[in-house]
Amino acid sequence: MILYFTATGNSRWIAGLLAEAMHDTAVSIVDCLKQGSIPAGLPNTDRLGIVFPVHSWYAPRLLIDFLSQLRLPDCCYRYAVCTCGDDVGKGMNRLSEHFPLDAAWSVAMPNTYVPMFNLDDEALCRKKIEDAQHAVASIARDVIARKKTWKVHEGNAAWLKTYVVNPLFVRFIIGSGSFHVDEGCISCGVCSKSCPTGNIRMADGHPVWGKQCIHCMACLHSCPRRVIQYGKTTRKKGRYRLENYL
Repeated sequence: MILYFTATGNSRWIAGLLAEAMHDTAVSIVDCLKQGSIPAGLPNTDRLGIVFPVHSWYAPRLLIDFLSQLRLPDCCYRYAVCTCGDDVGKGMNRLSEHFPLDAAWSVAMPNTYVPMFNLDDEALCRKKIEDAQHAVASIARDVIARKKTWKVHEGNAAWLKTYVVNPLFVRFIIGSGSFHVDEGCISCGVCSKSCPTGNIRMADGHPVWGKQCIHCMACLHSCPRRVIQYGKTTRKKGRYRLENYL
């Protein structure tokens, strides 16, 4: 079984490719959270994969909370694949402190965190996606062989990013206060439907953000009119849709 958490679709795509390559089943963690359930058959599985995006060099907090509820047999082979714009710091090591892993990989995918960074240009997006397909094929072979390997691109200042910057980011940056909608909203509700935490409700035809934001930017990228903004930094930046590159 493969459990995946996704916002903009990158991790869902990777999980789907892995499931197809290994004739496995991919299950959405977001769906599990909405249903308040754990996938049937999980207590008896002998192989479990976790696929997720890195947020500020660590896993999203709701993923950690979800994994803490899982009870797996001792013989279960556990592996994780994280998607990232570039590097993951010590994020996988920190995750393994809470959810022990036998193997781990990182896969570079197009960057989506536009409040701080620019989108990758089209050529780089296509290259990352092409490289990711090759990486998934290799990962699938290793998982089937139950290899204990650790192929994670940590980058520079890895410990500092994960153990110092990430806690500061969570405490002082993550929140929905700077999200707003420009003129031109058509009240389609796509932003609300795309939010993995159910943090957006529609009121008087416009989105209203609650207090469960994880800064995944799903709402911003999914808006068909490109009118959802974060502060003043995103108006001149592009929007990312994976399907444009597949």
